[in-house]
Amino acid sequence: MDLQAFEDKIGYTFRNRMLLEQALTHPSHPKSGKSGRSNERLEYLGDAILNYVVALSLFKRFKEEGAGFLSNARSLLVRRETLTEIAKAIDLPRHVLFCGTEESLRESKVLSNILEALVGAIFLDGGIKRAQSFVRRLFLPYMARDRLERKDPKNVLQEFCQREWKVLPRYRVRRRKEGFVAFVSAAGHKAEGRGRTKKEAEEDAARRLYLAIKEKTNGGAALLAPPRM
Repeated sequence: MDLQAFEDKIGYTFRNRMLLEQALTHPSHPKSGKSGRSNERLEYLGDAILNYVVALSLFKRFKEEGAGFLSNARSLLVRRETLTEIAKAIDLPRHVLFCGTEESLRESKVLSNILEALVGAIFLDGGIKRAQSFVRRLFLPYMARDRLERKDPKNVLQEFCQREWKVLPRYRVRRRKEGFVAFVSAAGHKAEGRGRTKKEAEEDAARRLYLAIKEKTNGGAALLAPPRM
């Protein structure tokens, strides 16, 4: 790994390079060994730091918005798909120590986990202010209002079902060769969706069920349109 080039890319130079190496080492790699050198502990820490910084940034940026908007916006920003896109933007795949195919690295949750581990490593190496600066710089292009106003389909369906029928949607997911298939049901209504990941399949199913129920209601399609990534 060319750690210097990667540090230049992310705009942060580590005082303790071992933290950077640990953040980039997936548990599947032999280098992780039994000594705890993999990134799992850093991922745990980074997830907490990431949620805190994103929540605080949204709170300060959108001063007139309520908790509902802020909660949905945070969910969109810290979701796996957004983290994966950001990880690719900083060329993270080229520097990860991972035992698997390039396709499995790019299409799974590996990149999002490693980005969280990187946040944790920067926090330990430079403190909360440096971690905040790093996260804000990465996420700023994703904090446009038009992106954040598009709600997660699962949240929309859940709110609707609770309001109308006092029930929660139920999901079942099955793995297929080409991805995942999700089945959702609520108050006798059913739908299925597909996606490359479990989350994508569940969101597709939720979107389809909501639109089927609300097919005569204007605006449903726009509300549930997937966010532009």
